[in-house]
Amino acid sequence: MNIIAADVGGTKTRIVITDAEKPDQVLYEARYNSQDFDGFEPLLSTFIADSGAKDRRLVALSLALPGVVNGSDARLTNLPWYISKQDLQDRFGVEQIHFMNDFQASALGIAQLKPDDLICLNQGNQIADALRVAVGAGTGLGVSWISYDGGMPKAWSTEGGHLDFAPVDKTQMDLLTFLIDRYGHVSYERVLSGDGLVSLYEFCSGCKDSDIEAAWVSEQAEGNDKAAKQAMTLFVKIYGAFVGNLALLFKPEGGIYITGGIGAKTVSWMKSDDFISAFLYKGRMQALAEKTSVYLVTNERVGVIGAISEAARCAGRQQ
Repeated sequence: MNIIAADVGGTKTRIVITDAEKPDQVLYEARYNSQDFDGFEPLLSTFIADSGAKDRRLVALSLALPGVVNGSDARLTNLPWYISKQDLQDRFGVEQIHFMNDFQASALGIAQLKPDDLICLNQGNQIADALRVAVGAGTGLGVSWISYDGGMPKAWSTEGGHLDFAPVDKTQMDLLTFLIDRYGHVSYERVLSGDGLVSLYEFCSGCKDSDIEAAWVSEQAEGNDKAAKQAMTLFVKIYGAFVGNLALLFKPEGGIYITGGIGAKTVSWMKSDDFISAFLYKGRMQALAEKTSVYLVTNERVGVIGAISEAARCAGRQQ
């Protein structure tokens, strides 16, 4: 008996199959370009064929999905996909299917990370089994939190990435005006995401270039591109301020964990004084920020690790 777990992203989808009785032992793992498929079902079909699992009994399928999910279906953010539990059961014969927000999965995966998977950005007063927050910029910006009941974790989804962007200085006020002219409503996701980093570069350079991507901006920032350096500095300052807002909002004594592809690929920028200074810049509430532990997660599998744990739980209920 097998279980399948997937961390579906707007850019990449990571998917694994494991033994239901030994979920930590991955039998096959693959990573696909999400844009290469017109829905999750053809991607799952490809994975099953690639993994040789066509004739295996699938007792559970757990999907970490970007966007709002409910008990029966999901329409994804940043991907034109609609996913239905009933359609998946009818087509693939999976016995148990569970949907969760992708950052719920990240929150669940955090507890299973190793020390080498984390970089401490702010050493606070951390308490075991206390409330934790997962936040991460990638294709979009996600926020989730995890609480414990009798030592058992429960992850909660939010749409915190769509909170209104709040500038803290003159440059950021000018940026807000720039983005209002482009989008109308401006959320933090308009800044703290792959497309957001491109927008920051266009703001700093004074020109629009539809051909560049976030990876290019971060690469140029390591060289002599002044606008790219300014964009990355602005990015981590706004990121730090946003994470500081989460410290005030949740008061997470278990810490804040920064996941998502951008942070893991820009470690030197995330470790900079620009990030931590913006995180701590909370006026009369600076002391609260100071005692909140903040970690950068460098293991990009954290989402699928959380999805595996939920799939194993589903399989356990079925057996």
